[in-house]
Amino acid sequence: MKKVIYSLFAGLFLLTACGPNAEEQAKEQQRIADSAAAAAAAEVQARMTDSLAQVEKMRADSMALEMQRIADSTRAVAVADSIAKAAKKSTPKPKKTQQQINEEKLNKEVKDATRGRG
Repeated sequence: MKKVIYSLFAGLFLLTACGPNAEEQAKEQQRIADSAAAAAAAEVQARMTDSLAQVEKMRADSMALEMQRIADSTRAVAVADSIAKAAKKSTPKPKKTQQQINEEKLNKEVKDATRGRG
């Protein structure tokens, strides 16, 4: 029985002796800490990249909106100009008075009589 107990103690001693020593445990703790720091840095980098992408998208949207506003403004000015030109062209000629008609007839008669010489 003593041999069995000694064998168990020897096996238990070998199992504990085969485990990581203090230096290996410290290295494992450092590796875990480094891994956590790297993950945090990657998360910060990802957030910064996302923020920059959002800023770029907002800038592009703002530029597109401004270009659309300018195009709409230009279109509105062109429409207003077209309406103004159409209004100018569509104004009827003022009707001639009887006196103007008589003067034109007289001028024509004089021109015909002199055959354009004076």
